[in-house]
Parts: sequence; structure tokens; C-alpha cells
Amino acid sequence: MLHSKKYDPLFKKLAAMDKKSGSIDDFVENEYIDESGAAIINVRLNNTDNLFSEYSEKKVLNLDLMHYIDSQADPISPEIPIIINFIVDDVNKVDQIYIKRAIKRFYWLSYKSMTQELRRITITSAILFLVGIGITAVYQILYRLNIDLFANEIILIASWVFIWEAFSRFTFNRRAKQIEKLNEGQMAVATVRFQNAKDVELTDDTSPIDN
Repeated sequence: MLHSKKYDPLFKKLAAMDKKSGSIDDFVENEYIDESGAAIINVRLNNTDNLFSEYSEKKVLNLDLMHYIDSQADPISPEIPIIINFIVDDVNKVDQIYIKRAIKRFYWLSYKSMTQELRRITITSAILFLVGIGITAVYQILYRLNIDLFANEIILIASWVFIWEAFSRFTFNRRAKQIEKLNEGQMAVATVRFQNAKDVELTDDTSPIDN
């Protein structure tokens, strides 16, 4: 924590901003939530071709677009249903089913990838823990046999390094990955809809996605 007086003006401004802006929940409630309780992420598409990478023949989604959607979803709690609302010039000219499937597939694959990563973290944590315990057992055997080697202390330190790494992975890394998985799952089950631009009153936070 920084306590230098030179930072006092910054801290005062941040405190004033925090008081004025309110909590993240208040921000989400005011900026995202509709009358049904769902969070709306508006995406203005001037050209639906920009949904996909120019190199993929409409198979791989544009990562800039997905990054924008993810950044908008960041403050939204996982328990809140999300509606990805694409605002286009004419919904009748949009292949809605294909685009919906592409969006769902993108997030579903990411969700499954997180599941595999969690399994890998669990397995590697267990292996590291067992290695640490094994090294500790070797140290105890040497100690009980009064075998005094220079490497004894190194062996003990190594055992705790493995045990701590196992604990860190399983506790901190796994928790972070679980949160990511939950967020990807939230996006995978999000509703994807399309609206005509003329029927929608755009808000200031609706950003056009075009090139």
C-alpha cells in the first residue's frame, strides 16, 4: 500500500469518483440490465462479413469482435443471463442461424477447453504433491538412519517447494480457471438476437464493429 503524500490528490480524486460512480453492481444495473433482468450487450454491425476473420471463409469469428463482446461482459456477474444483441441494417439479409451457431460454438469450445485445463491443473497438482511427499519421506528416512548428508537440507527445501507449488496450483490457479470457465459458460448459453437499426434507439455505449 502506498502512503506517500504525493499520491494524496490522486487518492482524493479516485475516492470522489468511486462515490459518484457507485458500485459495479450499480453500474451493471444502470448500463446493462433490461426490464426482464437480463444484461444486454449491444453490437452495431455495419457489415455482417466483419463477424468473421477475412482469412477463414466465414468459419472463424473475428477476434476483435469477440474481444469487444468479452470486454462488455466483464463486469456482469455469471448468474445474470446475457443477451448479445446485434444491431444490423436489415435482419432479413443476415444469416441469423449460422451466426448464432458460430457464436455458440466459439464460447462452447472455450468452455470445454477450460474444463480440460482444470483437469490438467488438478492432475499436475496431485503429481507435484506426491513428489513433494515422496521427497519428504526420503528426508525422514535419511534422518532416522542418522545419515547426515550435505544434500539433506536441500532435499527438505525441495520437498516443500513441490508441496507449495502443488498447493498454489490447486488453490489459486484452479480458482482463477474456474472463474474463467464460469464466464465462458455464461457466454455459451447467452441469447443471440438481431434487431434492425431503425427499430433500436442506440445508447452511447453501443460501438459499431466495422473496418
